[in-house]
Amino acid sequence: MKKNLIFGCFLLVSSLAYSQVGINTTSPQGVLDVVSTTGTFIPPRMTTAQRNLLVAPPTGAVIYNTTTAGLEFNYGTPASPTWKSPVTAASASSNIVLAGGSVDAEAPQKIGAATIPGSTVDGQGYFQFSFNLPASAKCKIDLYPTTWASTNTGVGTRLYIDYVSASSTPVATVVTATTSPDNLHIVVPYSYVTPSNLSAGNHTIRVQAGTTSKIDNNDKITYSYLCWN
Repeated sequence: MKKNLIFGCFLLVSSLAYSQVGINTTSPQGVLDVVSTTGTFIPPRMTTAQRNLLVAPPTGAVIYNTTTAGLEFNYGTPASPTWKSPVTAASASSNIVLAGGSVDAEAPQKIGAATIPGSTVDGQGYFQFSFNLPASAKCKIDLYPTTWASTNTGVGTRLYIDYVSASSTPVATVVTATTSPDNLHIVVPYSYVTPSNLSAGNHTIRVQAGTTSKIDNNDKITYSYLCWN
């Protein structure tokens, strides 16, 4: 009986001893506790190409990327890793590529026959602006256009990015209110986030009057955009 008790205590002590590992400390405060005032902890160092060859790196894996000269964590999954640098107070905006917008409300750039392919409605004007991305990025575009329509139709606008989408069809973003008051120009606010990265370079954003709406000199637009990668 005494032998069994001693053996059980030995197993218990062994289990406790191996549940936490301390380096330069006899009382580790975590599974791994490294204590030093003269040395550093160095994670695996590799290039971007070598990192991309890692097989199923676990979520939370950390490396030092010698190509970008910075720490990187896998924020994705083992099957689909996403390597990003940690966000700190000094680098909180490091992934913001571009931000901007109109200072004052802007008038439509064209009144008369529209130039969007397939649209020839006279008086169907549009608002248009552009921005230049220094790098590939997703963008969130906040729009506050006004437009007019009769009480029977409701107001609406359509958004075009670079005039056409990848499938050669105008970007299908239509925002429609219920019914507009008669002869009033109504603000139609909405936001749009690009489903994938826009390429680096110049991009044209156009807000076009909907099929039953009209944009004329009585209308204005304010907008802002924020792009990140």
